[in-house]
Amino acid sequence: MAAGFKTVEPLEYYRRFLKENCRPDGRELGEFRTTTVNIGSISTADGSALVKQGNTTVICGIKAEFAAPPLDAPDRGYVVPNVDLPPLCSSRFRTGPPGEEAQVTSQFIADVLEK
Repeated sequence: MAAGFKTVEPLEYYRRFLKENCRPDGRELGEFRTTTVNIGSISTADGSALVKQGNTTVICGIKAEFAAPPLDAPDRGYVVPNVDLPPLCSSRFRTGPPGEEAQVTSQFIADVLEK
């Protein structure tokens, strides 16, 4: 019954929990899920971290390369973000060239870094 109510009336579903000062999983509003961070998880990356929060796991790897700066800005470097979302992330993702979500996220990060 609750799952159906959550689907049909999601705002009211969460409002009722807020009114009772708790979350659907029983935690209080100010109570966080257990979080662990493991740095250096990917040995082939220049930097990496594995973060677990509740049932969610996120892994991030950083690869860095040195390159000559553009001729019109010899005193400036640049960053080219590339987001990879392989099937390991979710069954929504497929192998092959980057999907739309990965491309949009890569561009968003590039825009944030540029500004």
